[in-house]
Amino acid sequence: MSQPPLPDWAASTPAWEPAVPQPPVPAVPPAPAGARWGVAGAALAGAAVGAVAAGALVAAVFVGSAEDIGRSMAQELAPGISEGIAEGIAEGTREQMESAMGLLEEEALGWYGGMPAGDVEQFPAVPPADLGPDATLDAYALSCFDGDLQACDDLLYESPPLSDYETYATTCGGRVKPYAVPLCTELE
Repeated sequence: MSQPPLPDWAASTPAWEPAVPQPPVPAVPPAPAGARWGVAGAALAGAAVGAVAAGALVAAVFVGSAEDIGRSMAQELAPGISEGIAEGIAEGTREQMESAMGLLEEEALGWYGGMPAGDVEQFPAVPPADLGPDATLDAYALSCFDGDLQACDDLLYESPPLSDYETYATTCGGRVKPYAVPLCTELE
């Protein structure tokens, strides 16, 4: 009997033989000590670059939200801060004014804040000369000469600055040196 013909694939199948042993892999010589430090340094440098990059990423993400948080806090705190500043300024101003007014009320400081208070040298009244064209101010000047010291003060406050009316009023009608007293009514 004849054998059936072999299929096509069978002719191409190799016959199995035992595997050839592979030669042993030669041992790799150990790396020199300097090379190990180089690898370790490169690893550390890579880790440092990664940490910096991560920090930059985190900063970029959170900076925007930090600004929003800061703005909202400023909006909530601003009224209280501005009220506190305004109250502090008002309180400081009030204290300074009270202190200054207290000094002005002391007799020792006198009219000009330092000039000694005391008796003022007085002279006989001097009749007003031609002080100017204003009839009302002329009437004040005549009343001042006649002894109405309130009229002298009125003349001072109603007269134009640096006028003859003002000069006559500062002497209380010639009774004192110019600006020797703040008010002529103090001479009474």
